Amino acid sequence: MSVAAFRVQDFVTEVKTKGLARVNRFEVIITPPRFVAANYLEFNRISLLCEISNFPPINLSVKPFKIFGPSYQRPITSEYGGDGISMTFHVDREMKVKKFFDDWIETVVNRNNFTVAYQNEYITKISIRQLDEANNVNYEIELQEAFPRSLTLMDLNQSAQNQTHRLNVIFAYRYWRRTDIPRNERIIQALPKVSLQTQPIISPIAPTETSRLGAALSNQEEPNVGFENSTFSVPSA
Repeated sequence: MSVAAFRVQDFVTEVKTKGLARVNRFEVIITPPRFVAANYLEFNRISLLCEISNFPPINLSVKPFKIFGPSYQRPITSEYGGDGISMTFHVDREMKVKKFFDDWIETVVNRNNFTVAYQNEYITKISIRQLDEANNVNYEIELQEAFPRSLTLMDLNQSAQNQTHRLNVIFAYRYWRRTDIPRNERIIQALPKVSLQTQPIISPIAPTETSRLGAALSNQEEPNVGFENSTFSVPSA
C-alpha cells in the first residue's frame, strides 16, 4: 500500500523555518494625480490610514474549442479584475481623507457641468505590498490607470460613541502587474524571443556569366532556350 508524501513534521518544520505571510503585514502607496496632489502635500498620510486592502485577481477568459472528440477550453484573453478593488481607510479628525477622495472624484467628473476630464488628469498608479515582520517587501503589485469610482456611505450615529469613521473606496483600474521583480529581470522577460534561423545563401553571378549576358543584350541575340526538339504549329491566317 502506498504511503502519503505529506508528513506533519515536515509541515511544522517548513512553517517554523520559513514562516507564513501575514494578512496584517501590508502597505498601500497611493500617488494621486498632479491635479489632486497640489492641494494635499501630505498625501502619504492617506496611505498610512489604509486599514483593509486586497490583492486583485487575474482570470483567463476561455472559449470551447473542438476539432474531433471532446471539446476543450482555449484561452483568448486575460482579465485583471479591473471592475473594482475595495480599500477601507480610517478617517482623521479633520476629515482630510474624505476631502481627498471627494476632490479626486470631482476631478474625474466635474460636479458643476458634469463633463468628464481627460484620462491623464485623473488616473494614477497604486502599489500594494506584502511585508514580513522586518518590514521587508516580499511581494508587490501595481494597479495601472487607477482612479476612485465609488465612495460608500458613512454612517452617523449618536449611540456609537466609541466608534470611528471608516471610508470604503472602490478603485477602478485597467490591469495590474508585479513590480517586486528586479528591473533587469523585467527587461529580459519583456524582450521578444527571436528564433535564430539559417538564412539562405544567395550566390552572386559569376563575372563570366555577367559578361556573356551583357554581350547577348548588346548584340540582341536570342537566348538559347533549348526548344530544338519541340514542334510548334502556327495557325494559318
